[in-house]
Amino acid sequence: MKNLKVIKSSVLAVVAAVTFGGLAVTGTVAAETSASFSASNMYLWRGTNLTKSSGQIAGSLDYKHASGAYAGIWTTNEEGGHETDLYLGFGGSAGGLTYDISYWNYLYNEDCSTTSCDSSKNDASEYVLSVGYEPVTFTAYINADAPTSDDEYSYYTLDAAYGKFNAQYGVWDKNATGANNYSHITISYAATDELSFAISKASNDSSYENTKANAGADAYGVEEDPLFQVTYSKSFDLK
Repeated sequence: MKNLKVIKSSVLAVVAAVTFGGLAVTGTVAAETSASFSASNMYLWRGTNLTKSSGQIAGSLDYKHASGAYAGIWTTNEEGGHETDLYLGFGGSAGGLTYDISYWNYLYNEDCSTTSCDSSKNDASEYVLSVGYEPVTFTAYINADAPTSDDEYSYYTLDAAYGKFNAQYGVWDKNATGANNYSHITISYAATDELSFAISKASNDSSYENTKANAGADAYGVEEDPLFQVTYSKSFDLK
C-alpha cells in the first residue's frame, strides 16, 4: 500500500501556469474548461482491479487550449486510500495521424488508521507518448523517475477501435528481480455517451511460476480471472 504523500510543488506550478496562463488569452484564442464524474463497480487499471472490496468514484477538472495544450486533475478512491493525478500535455493531428505527449504525476493518500504505511513507497510519475492512425493507436507509458527509482518500469498498449467497440492489448514490463511482466486484453463497449462496459483478462508471465514460490504467493502477480466493469460517466462544459 502507498503511504501519505506530499504534492510536488513544481508540478502544481506548471499546471497552474498552463491553466491560468491560457485563461488570460481566451478572448483571442478559443479554449475550454470541463469537468467529469464517473462511478464504476471497480477501478480497472491496466488489466488489474485496484478496488477489490468496493466500487470506484472518480472526478476530473480539465482545461484545453485551442493550440492542443491541456492540463488537468483527476481523483479517485483505490484500495485503502485515494489517488490524485496531475497531468499536462500537448496533442493534435496531421492528416490521418494523431499524436499526444504528456506528463503525469500520481499522488497517493493512504488510510494509515487501518493499515501500516510503508515510507519507502513514493509518488509515481510518467511520460506518456501516443501515436495513432485510425483505427489503431500505440501508447507508451515511461517511468519518469528512472533511473534512480528501484521500480523502473514501462507499460505499452495497442488499441483498435471499431464503432462503439475498442480492443486493447497491454504489456507491463517491470525491471525488478522476480517481477512479473504480465499482459492483458481488454474489450470495451460504449453503449451510450454515459454508459460503458468492459471485460479484461490478464495473464502472468510464463516464467513467473518459477519464482512465485520464493517471492511469495501475492508478490507481483496479477489476477487471471476475467474482470467485468460497468461504468457510468458524465461530462460538463464549464463556462
